[in-house]
Amino acid sequence: MSKLIIFTDLDGTLLNHHTYDYAAVCPILARLKAANIPVILNSSKTLAELEAWQSKLSLPLPLIAENGGVLQVLNNTGTGVNKILIGQPYAEIRSYIKHLRKHYHWQFEGFGDWTVSEVMGHTGLHSNDAVLAMEREVTEPILWQDSPENLELFKQALAAEHLVLKQGGRFYHVMGNHDKADAMHFLVNKEYFSCGQHCQTIALGDSENDLSMLNYADFAVVLPNASGRVLEVSNAIYASDPAPMGWVNAVESLLFSANAKAG
Repeated sequence: MSKLIIFTDLDGTLLNHHTYDYAAVCPILARLKAANIPVILNSSKTLAELEAWQSKLSLPLPLIAENGGVLQVLNNTGTGVNKILIGQPYAEIRSYIKHLRKHYHWQFEGFGDWTVSEVMGHTGLHSNDAVLAMEREVTEPILWQDSPENLELFKQALAAEHLVLKQGGRFYHVMGNHDKADAMHFLVNKEYFSCGQHCQTIALGDSENDLSMLNYADFAVVLPNASGRVLEVSNAIYASDPAPMGWVNAVESLLFSANAKAG
């Protein structure tokens, strides 16, 4: 029988987009843990944020942070953790986009421009959580305040330095050329889960930056997006309810069909 592994986005997928509510998922997370089905966080959030959510939700390692740019895994002995950085350093990203803003007079703001209070205002996070959100290592979330035409020019300028712009639920993310699927591929092919060719993956997401993860998975679940945009993913299940109940209902449905297929 194949081993099931669940990879999930957080905001708007496991957590309610507006309130960050997650109470409804706690019972099914406990059931998954008892069934030895790992639920792996794969998010645009920072590693510091994911560590807090990992503790709160009693989830296992590995953690995949900043759109696949940072991984935290158990070491070979299982007695400690290793951090793997895939993306470009945050300081280099900040330096380059500040140069672009000054040179072209493009209007945008990022986390590196804001105080803790301003991050709280833009995200709805409490102060302690906002501090964790600012501990960025390989991505910079921005609010684009300029024209669509200049946005395309901005993307071209980023590409010249091997950077890309990914759209998330709240922000655009400036980052290296990596994504959530790269991290999934790395973990599965490195046999981190010790299942060889017998892994089956389930991915759940709601935003454009989840597309690679959803397309890579054996089973994909698309949650309703707060912006109203509908992701197009072949053979996906489209949850009718927003997070967290959409997550719960979809996983319950998929576990039955996935186990039937695996058997």
